Amino acid sequence: MSNRLFFILCLFVGFLIFTSCSRGEQVNQRLLRAKTLMNSFPDSSYSVLQEVPLNQLSKAEQMYYGLLLAEASDKNNFSLLPCDSLINEAVNYYDSEINHAKALMYKERIQRQMGMSKEAIGCCCAALKELGNTNKEELLIKGMIYEDLGNLYVSQLFIEKAMKMFVQAKECFTHCGYKAGISSVISNMGWNYLLEGDTLCARDYMKQDLKYVSAQQDSVAISAAYHNLSCTYEETDSILFYAKLSLAYDDRLSLKAAIMVGYSFINKEKLDSALYYFQWALADTTIETKALALYGLKDVMEESGQFQKATEYWNDYSVIMDSIYFLKTDSEVKQKVYEYEAEMKVYKERIRMEIWHCSLIVCCVLVVLFAVLGILWMKRRKDMLQLGYERDMATLQYHIASLRSEQEKGRETLSKKECEIRKMADEKAKLCNLIFEKSTIYKKIAELSLQKKGRKKQEIRVLVEEEQNILRTTIANIYRDYIIYLKEVYPKYTEDDCLFSCLSLCGWDDFTIALCFGNSDKRIVIQRRYRMKMKSSD
Repeated sequence: MSNRLFFILCLFVGFLIFTSCSRGEQVNQRLLRAKTLMNSFPDSSYSVLQEVPLNQLSKAEQMYYGLLLAEASDKNNFSLLPCDSLINEAVNYYDSEINHAKALMYKERIQRQMGMSKEAIGCCCAALKELGNTNKEELLIKGMIYEDLGNLYVSQLFIEKAMKMFVQAKECFTHCGYKAGISSVISNMGWNYLLEGDTLCARDYMKQDLKYVSAQQDSVAISAAYHNLSCTYEETDSILFYAKLSLAYDDRLSLKAAIMVGYSFINKEKLDSALYYFQWALADTTIETKALALYGLKDVMEESGQFQKATEYWNDYSVIMDSIYFLKTDSEVKQKVYEYEAEMKVYKERIRMEIWHCSLIVCCVLVVLFAVLGILWMKRRKDMLQLGYERDMATLQYHIASLRSEQEKGRETLSKKECEIRKMADEKAKLCNLIFEKSTIYKKIAELSLQKKGRKKQEIRVLVEEEQNILRTTIANIYRDYIIYLKEVYPKYTEDDCLFSCLSLCGWDDFTIALCFGNSDKRIVIQRRYRMKMKSSD
């Protein structure tokens, strides 16, 4: 009897060991396949990782799985928030090696998604301390971190620091031969100069990027480079030329370029062509691009005298802008929900692991000792775990409801404050207009505005440089508070943008405002208005 019992026990244990080993081999093969597919087919790599059972992984395999999942999510432009718990564990698990630097990099990107810029910069600096220049993989990760650090500095308007980081990133990518990274960094440098208002330097970098991607024959990158280059020009013909080239190379990026083409045709007074490209841009999945397309359609309708349709497009544009605003204010709640969901996912996996281990123990006890006692113990254990899970779920739902209630209160308070601020700004602006109308330079502008618009350009009188300086000084003194308000609300506005806004308050048309800038062509006013819209929507 004892020999038979011993034989059954050995057979059972052997079966469990065999099953565990075969499952372990399958899991390792899936991780290896996911790593192999990562660079060429990141979508397939992500699908493979989704099929990996987390409860069958060892601690080391779980940490490696977390890094692979974060990398696949990042390459597919998925949110990294669901990887938060695994990445936190990986940061604590790895010690002073390249995997530790990787974990810190993905933690920084998660923090950036959550708006934690200060913490993200700290993670970047910590990750850089872990890396040297010994191999291509280290240089690649180092370059990616430098680029992330540059983007973080840009978000904080530390342009000079950002440029230094981009230079470092370019050097790393050059040494390890990462061509896509080099192109991305060059483009970022160009956009930095464009944000500063230095269109010539921005244009030079965009041309460098175009030359680089053209050599690689990457149609998607070439389309993006032409679109970026079109944004550096103020002349209508140049904008139209490069934007059309962007459309010709890749349809996936053409919808953004279509906005530039549409406004270029408005400047040329070709409203049918402008209407076509703005309607094309409406198909973009990006909500910001849709908003710009609707605004462009509104402008087309106004120019063609179809004011009812213009009003309809304006209403659609307002709806989208409101949704953008609420999406931004709703981000904190979504972040908390993601955090809780990630924690619960890990918690469920831990419960499954505990149940699996408990079942193994109970099965052994069934063979060797008391089957009945083992079954009762397992049932009690399972009930306790289920009760704890239900309690935690109830707590989670309560927290989510509380956060949503706080969000609604915050929206109402913010809306009231914004209305008050806008009302005060409008009232002050009206008073400033009355003061400005009494100035000598105002009378000069009023006199110039009476000129016939059909005259030859050389015959039209404009404000000379000395008069422009007087105008800038007068505006700065009279509209001082309003200019401070504009810079607080729109930090990317330049002095010329603020001057344009103040002149617009006086009710002057585009022709008169162009004269104030020393130009008789009202198209420069239209172009400036478009650039200000772009800055306002960022």
